[in-house]
Amino acid sequence: MPLYTFGGTPSDVLTDDAGNVIPDYPLLVKVAGTGATVSALLEEDGTTPIGTLRSDPEGSATPGRVRTFKAADVSEIEFEYLDTSGQPVRWYQAGREMASGALQTAQQALADVEHKLDVESGSDQDVQGPVTFHSPITFEENITAPNLGDQSAARWFVVSGATGDGVADDRAAIQAQLDAARDAGGGIVFIPPGRTYGVSTFLVGYSDTTIWAYGATLKAIGNSGLLRNFLGTDLFAGYTGRSRIRVLGGTWDGNAAHSGVGTVTSETNIMNFVHAKDITVRDAVLTNVSTAHALEFNGVDGGRALNCRFEGFKDNSVGGTRGFSEAVQVDITKSGSSSIGDFDNTPAKNILVQGCYFGPSSRLGAYGRAVGSHTLVAGITYDNVQVLDNRIDGTLQEGIHPYGWKRAVIARNIITGTGKSGVLATLTDPATTSVAPTGLNISDNIIDGASEDSGIRVLSYAAYKYPGVVISGNVIRSVTGNGIHAEHCQAPDITGNRVEATTSTGIYAHYSDGATLTGNTCRSVGSNALNISGSVGATVAGNTVDGTSSNFGVFIGQGSDASTNATDAVVSGNNVTAPAGSGIRLSTNASGCLVVGNKVRKAGGGATSALSMAASATGCMVTNNDFSGNGWNAATAMGTTTAAPVTGPGGMTSLPGSNLVDGDLTPVPALEAAVSPAGRYETTSRLRCGTASTLVSGALYLVPVWLPKGLVVSSITFVTGGTAAGTPTNQWFSVHNSSRVALARTADATTAAWAANTAKTLNIAQATAGAASSYTTTYSGLHYLGIMVAASTPPNLVGEGSMPAAVANAAPGFGPTNSGQTTPPTVTGGAFTAAAFSGAGILAYGYTS
Repeated sequence: MPLYTFGGTPSDVLTDDAGNVIPDYPLLVKVAGTGATVSALLEEDGTTPIGTLRSDPEGSATPGRVRTFKAADVSEIEFEYLDTSGQPVRWYQAGREMASGALQTAQQALADVEHKLDVESGSDQDVQGPVTFHSPITFEENITAPNLGDQSAARWFVVSGATGDGVADDRAAIQAQLDAARDAGGGIVFIPPGRTYGVSTFLVGYSDTTIWAYGATLKAIGNSGLLRNFLGTDLFAGYTGRSRIRVLGGTWDGNAAHSGVGTVTSETNIMNFVHAKDITVRDAVLTNVSTAHALEFNGVDGGRALNCRFEGFKDNSVGGTRGFSEAVQVDITKSGSSSIGDFDNTPAKNILVQGCYFGPSSRLGAYGRAVGSHTLVAGITYDNVQVLDNRIDGTLQEGIHPYGWKRAVIARNIITGTGKSGVLATLTDPATTSVAPTGLNISDNIIDGASEDSGIRVLSYAAYKYPGVVISGNVIRSVTGNGIHAEHCQAPDITGNRVEATTSTGIYAHYSDGATLTGNTCRSVGSNALNISGSVGATVAGNTVDGTSSNFGVFIGQGSDASTNATDAVVSGNNVTAPAGSGIRLSTNASGCLVVGNKVRKAGGGATSALSMAASATGCMVTNNDFSGNGWNAATAMGTTTAAPVTGPGGMTSLPGSNLVDGDLTPVPALEAAVSPAGRYETTSRLRCGTASTLVSGALYLVPVWLPKGLVVSSITFVTGGTAAGTPTNQWFSVHNSSRVALARTADATTAAWAANTAKTLNIAQATAGAASSYTTTYSGLHYLGIMVAASTPPNLVGEGSMPAAVANAAPGFGPTNSGQTTPPTVTGGAFTAAAFSGAGILAYGYTS
């Protein structure tokens, strides 16, 4: 027969409607929720029966008090008495032994999730030196809070006497237990689950208090919020207010008025903590906010919102001017911003918002912002704010708004459907309110569907370049505006992001000297994929661009003021496909830039060149880029106007220099390229020729040559040395692919004289398609020029000399093939393939034209 203890607490006092004590008045005790009378009541000793339970009499030390008593087999009761009008009045109370049961339940719940709340008050969260973030925050570490296991049942304070119907005002019953925990030096206030408690005005939580509200609903029924850590008359400085408060579980309904539902029309927070340390709100639902915030950390050191849901917001301000209101506000104790003094401008710091959901409720829409700040004071920043692993489902403005945040981390959030940017980090104009935040890491977020501005935007001012900005590993889709925008930042690191489907620029570094854009992917963007404007010394390297609706793949140019130049940029190793304009654009005054090792393919884009340069883009170097495969010759692929960039070693400025294009010069060293006649592809440079090698009569020799795709070959030329052809009978030249298959041949010059030291040019007469005056190459790479002379005295040919067969014939090889040749072979349809190489190879000088 278990006994349960009731009455005897400071809140167990019988009063009338006016709050007057009612002494010596009979009470009925009934089983909670059933109306059945409990007849077996016992005194505190557990053995002495009580005939009639009455409040303490007039003249006693505690008139009107309900003394301690016990009941058998009844764990929850309702007191009942008749008021002055004869109507029954009831209030609920749980047996004090229920606290032990609640404690066991709490311990088991924590064990089930393998987490532990550490109840002992820890040391202050002082930051020693720079804060770095190398790994995700987890809940495996202890959280400073009173240890549930260290609390005896006497330190649990069970809310009793509440109606719990969501209509009656239960504030007094709940506040009584909060006050009792305060008077005991701290404890756990247990709000029984399964009921909705009406709260007419703010509850006040005191230091070292844990509010255990799992399964309970607290609903605002007046015109204010629900919980704060101060009285209206309080005055605190710094972080000296009521601290070490835990709110665990519960649905906290702000009950904002809208469409005839709800009572709260004022600008009020649901929960508000000011001038405090070590505040945790965990596993709670904060819903239906009117005008202000669901949760405010104002001048709080160590505020945490963990695994909470923030649902539903209504702007009830006159004219609807509060569209920026944050669900979780990080704030400063400034006059006009803080609810109480001192107004000493104490900033919130060491704030963690993790694992939370932000979105609409069943009856109200989304918040203005999910997490952020909107107040700053000169010279003061918010330090070490972390927003991690949250889901943000629509906001009226930005999803997350870091405003003057220092050493902040915004990581692994999913942000969709924001009215403006997914993340907007900014600060005040230094000309009016100077602050100097440093170190902002925005990493590994998914941002989908920002309706205006940018997916991620970091915006500072010319007078203060935001240092330490890292934007990495984010996925940004469907943005009306830019994907990523960093403006007036100091050497921002924008790395490994994926941007898709923007109406404007993919990634934009504006007035941000030393910007690094590496390893990013931009697909289907509306304007420039990668834009460096008004920034000195930027690096754009290893990025992938796949499609722009307008403008360029990579743009280097002036800032929006049309006067601040982008200079000394390095554009290296980027892969640009399907740009609308040039793959790479060096615009007005983009001087001193290096463009090296990039690949540009027109594909399905509208580009008319791989590279374009303004006439004022001087002092640039464009080398070793692959602009081939687009059907552009050098002049088309590289629209350099009058800027004359260096295109190869030794200061070469001829086109394409060391760059690879179609239909023009093969990449060769600087001096050799400089002396190559325009439009001529040579087997070797004339600078290397100094000997002559004699042919074998009737043998077909193949000499290697590099030819680009799309080259039109109309004729072939070879040059004799000091020995002329004596009594020739047949003379013809040919073009072969790298497998020695004949692609085209000339007519037979038969007995025409070929004097010593003379160039002989023969025109194409037949190609793979039949009789033809030219042949157009189908790939870029190794080809062969063939020469066959049948004569009593074969001529010798100018070249680099000969190579022994053991070396020359190694695959892919060169040298003599078929012997005993006379008239030219038929090459139509690839009908002739030269025999394998056999014999000493001749490095003869020849060329196409």
